[in-house]
Amino acid sequence: MRAAFSSIFKCVTAGTVLALLVAATASLSGCTPDSKSESLGPLPTASFTVTPLAGKVNTWVATASTNGVFQWEWDQGLGTGSALGAATDTVFYDSAGVYRLTLTAFGHGGFDTASQLIEVDSNAPLLNQLVNGNLTSDSDWTLLNTGATPTTITFTPQGLNFSNAPGANTNAGVYQAVNVTAGTKYYFSATVTTPGSSNTWVEFYFGTTVPQQGSDYTDNKLWSLNTYSGCGTGPESGNVVNLNCAGSGASSGLIVFPQNETIYVVIKSGSYLGTEGTGGVYVTNVDLGIVQ
Repeated sequence: MRAAFSSIFKCVTAGTVLALLVAATASLSGCTPDSKSESLGPLPTASFTVTPLAGKVNTWVATASTNGVFQWEWDQGLGTGSALGAATDTVFYDSAGVYRLTLTAFGHGGFDTASQLIEVDSNAPLLNQLVNGNLTSDSDWTLLNTGATPTTITFTPQGLNFSNAPGANTNAGVYQAVNVTAGTKYYFSATVTTPGSSNTWVEFYFGTTVPQQGSDYTDNKLWSLNTYSGCGTGPESGNVVNLNCAGSGASSGLIVFPQNETIYVVIKSGSYLGTEGTGGVYVTNVDLGIVQ
């Protein structure tokens, strides 16, 4: 091989040599791996074991074979594709389900793949970013006058109570500021209990607009119980995410914010020539959680 190159170099100009080198470099950079090519080296074999990581919820250790392999890529089965990793790597799943973990192992002779199913029994525990989510007192919550005759708001051992008289035309709310992180998964839930209302709404907002006393709040309503839309007309109790009939939020309660910012969680309720119902509507167990 050296003799052949030596003969070529003796017959071409320096400029031609440079052109040959550039062409050779371009040719090499354009190479893509074959799945199997024994002429380049031994064929890799993709294989790995998966074991739970002690002391960590919903976390597993994946350990791959290193025989004839110089690169490992892992696909957790979340729809985001493969990512470069190590021979021993950890995988985490925040939600219950069955996931296919796939390894692509690269060797000099090509690449090989292997996969295993991981069954996640339960959702990972969440850390509530709201303070006093039970709403048993006004601590860390601010009353919001929306400009209308206020709905009566009372903090009770059962949570926040909204009430008014039959035929009322009222509106009011409470809010709390929360600093959120871009790209982080937040999961929202809140227990709403209604005796059966008429011409009434119970709404949950997650806006960046600062609430102003004397003004209604309309920024980013995600979940709502609304008798005009057909929910809350009879006795109901449950997670507003599941009871929702008038908000744009995800049925899983998932929220992902686009940037680091302060958002305002606003809980608002009222009626238009209607009523919250006998005893009023209760809201408690308000949780904006992230995986611990």
